[in-house]
Amino acid sequence: MLFDIIVVIFTIFALNNILFYKNGIQNSLLLMVLAYIIGYRTFEPFTGIRIHPIEIIIYASMLRIFSTRVLKYYRMPVSIIITGYFFITIFVIDLFTRYNLNVLNEFKNAYLLILIFYIIQYIKIDKAFLQSLLRNYLYITTAIGFIGIVEYINPSLITIFFGTVYNEQIFTSHSLSFNRLAFLWWGAHLAANLIPPAFPILLYLGYERDKIIKNKMILVIILTLNLVAIYLSGNRISWLILTVFFAYTMVIYKNYIIPYIKTSATLIVIIFVIIVYSQPVEGRYISTFKALSGNIDARYDSSGDVRLQHINRAIKAIIEEPKGQGWASQGWLHSDLLQITVSIGIIPSMIFFGWIISLFLRLQITFFSIRKEEKTAIFVLCLFVIHIFMSLLFNGNILLVQTGAPLFLLLAISYYYSYNIKLMSHTEYQ
Repeated sequence: MLFDIIVVIFTIFALNNILFYKNGIQNSLLLMVLAYIIGYRTFEPFTGIRIHPIEIIIYASMLRIFSTRVLKYYRMPVSIIITGYFFITIFVIDLFTRYNLNVLNEFKNAYLLILIFYIIQYIKIDKAFLQSLLRNYLYITTAIGFIGIVEYINPSLITIFFGTVYNEQIFTSHSLSFNRLAFLWWGAHLAANLIPPAFPILLYLGYERDKIIKNKMILVIILTLNLVAIYLSGNRISWLILTVFFAYTMVIYKNYIIPYIKTSATLIVIIFVIIVYSQPVEGRYISTFKALSGNIDARYDSSGDVRLQHINRAIKAIIEEPKGQGWASQGWLHSDLLQITVSIGIIPSMIFFGWIISLFLRLQITFFSIRKEEKTAIFVLCLFVIHIFMSLLFNGNILLVQTGAPLFLLLAISYYYSYNIKLMSHTEYQ
């Protein structure tokens, strides 16, 4: 199909750019973000081993770093290094005890976390680069949302270009039904999970008076496309993340919102409330909070019982083997927290997720102590970490490159940019 040819051309272009251009390593992050739109499409060099273009970009960046003299700007967090050692240790044990292709695929996809953190050590994450990276992220998520909406309205048109088969999914409540956007062209419902960061990005770009935000019409179109795409996806975790975003913004950032963005945020909330409290969406939305308390509403929550079974199975496995049962030992558990804990053990899992929580707390402290000009950037990073933590807690992302890598990249960017701001503040103080 036409899109598959485009994927091949893009991958060749990315390899050439990373390996031979002067700013190849820096460009690798921008290319990685562009590759999000590829979705599930992979190369299969060996039977059963699928390599995503995002992985190729990461491996090419590693090769460029090892083969040339590159200036190192930062140090990796100790907790991430320790987590990486556990990843490798468990994989080596698996090689000699229970190796299969599922073990390899789950390990290599999860280990992208470590590789992304390693690569960004060699990229200066200043304000200009951050703004460029986030602008590209916004472009791509908006494109993903737009194509998803077209799939929902006219699936045959998407089939011509992407070669997918439409499979309508309906959630029924009495005589009412909610037709859920499947994102079949992308390969997973979790495409919706890439969209929530678009709203903090709009806040940041608005504060920085980015060229894309100056036109109010463009702003409204971007807001509407992303919001409609999340709504049609039926992804309750994305709905929940937006709810937390709004509550957190109103509590923490209320005194810093510039009027231009305040109007936009109000528009988002009004639209969101109207569509979410229309039946049967209201029932599906409220079922999210019921599920969190263990009360599964089968009328709206078709996967709640399955998730509960995954949780019980994971807890049983963790109790039986707190040191970890190895990669791909329990299949897909619908939660990265459970997936990682079952695979590598309680202690390394606590180190990793504890570090994410500590990063959020440090960002929050920095927000209240930093100069006003940097508050918006730090606040947006706080929202990113909220998105990452909730995604890892409630969704299974790391088994797919196209859903795991975006979270890893946002996490690494949040850490390194905040570290960069700290260094600048310390220098100014001296």
